[in-house]
Amino acid sequence: MENVKAITKDELLNEGKKLMAEGAKFVTAVCSDLGEHLEVTYFFSCHNGVKLYPLRYTVNKEEEVPSLSKVTLATALIENEMKEMFGLKVKDLALDFGGHLLLAQDSPVTPLLKTTENAASKGGD
Repeated sequence: MENVKAITKDELLNEGKKLMAEGAKFVTAVCSDLGEHLEVTYFFSCHNGVKLYPLRYTVNKEEEVPSLSKVTLATALIENEMKEMFGLKVKDLALDFGGHLLLAQDSPVTPLLKTTENAASKGGD
């Protein structure tokens, strides 16, 4: 994607606030397992959906990242999903489902990670 803005996790809240102040709307976010790191991309739409503004950061799997849900509540579900599926350590979620938004009590933990010691274990957070 040609217009991805690379940011750090510490820049996420300010960049999200800027986009929202300019009239952008949060669309979705995706998380990718890059082996040693997780890559997270938030997508914002502006100008009646004509322009897409992606913000991307990469972190070590053990790093905590801020939740954008205090800027826009629309991110709460996808951040919970990334937390459950990839083990992304999202802090300060406005709505935290405690690892059970999509996964049941006996579901595998972080099922979308390529490699993890926890992937085969059962249970939640």
